Amino acid sequence: MIGFINTLSDEIIAARQRANLTQEELAAKTGLSVRSIRNLESARVTQPRPATVRLLRDALDLPARPSPTARIRPMQLPLGTPDFVGRSAQLAQLDGLLDGGPRRMSAVVICVLTGPSGIGKTALALHWAHRVAPRFADGVLYLDLRGSRPDDQVVAPSDALGSLIQALDVPGDIPCDPAARAGLYRSALAGRRMLIVLDDARDADQARPLLPGVAGCMVVVTSRDRLSCLVAAEAARPVVVDELGPAEAWNLLRSRLGERRLATEREALESIVAHCAGSPRALTAAAACAATDPRLSLTELARQLR
Repeated sequence: MIGFINTLSDEIIAARQRANLTQEELAAKTGLSVRSIRNLESARVTQPRPATVRLLRDALDLPARPSPTARIRPMQLPLGTPDFVGRSAQLAQLDGLLDGGPRRMSAVVICVLTGPSGIGKTALALHWAHRVAPRFADGVLYLDLRGSRPDDQVVAPSDALGSLIQALDVPGDIPCDPAARAGLYRSALAGRRMLIVLDDARDADQARPLLPGVAGCMVVVTSRDRLSCLVAAEAARPVVVDELGPAEAWNLLRSRLGERRLATEREALESIVAHCAGSPRALTAAAACAATDPRLSLTELARQLR
């Protein structure tokens, strides 16, 4: 299993949470500024002054050196979209859930990204998860549940639990009984601060067994279904992923094709944007056609799409 040993920022976050301290309370206890605490926890500062480290270790009762038996930190996220554009409203919603959720250690925070096929739910989930991964001291789990595929390819909850337990590096054999697997999974997550991304869930019944049982983690589920049962019973927060606006669609094509090519065939670009109707999948497919065949004019591409 590939992962990363806990960093100083991970140590500070975990120790602060064990001590039930807010960032403001830790700052007051150490004499450091709240901004300094935030920069350390977010890994914006990776080489703090030795005096700063001593203050934090004394305040949080941390050993002088990291434990040589520190747990492996899983980081399972696939590659994010390099030219991600837009989604400022949805990103703000996700940020708000994180800032008011796991940091307080008061509840499991569950978010459902819902929208039609090709609208960019997975791209949004991965982009945000990569951005906030340093804030989860014990790592990030990712699992493609294949809920939108044919029945024989959908990942059963029991199989999903087995994969997640393996990623958590739980010693011993994985039980065969689904209920026992669920119990072992929840036990392994207890006391950990993790982000869990469950991609392409078919319905609430597929996702529910994969939810942690105690506070400290955040779960992001993507699905074509609204997962209303999770919203009702588990207080999941829905975030609707809708079409890109014209400016966002234009920016996506610009990132793929370059400013010069767009400027020379502006009218054709407007036609392509209109035809794709804000669908990231359609826009990236059109851009791929143009990028792989430089001889294909955007005017001709727009004609073919009509």
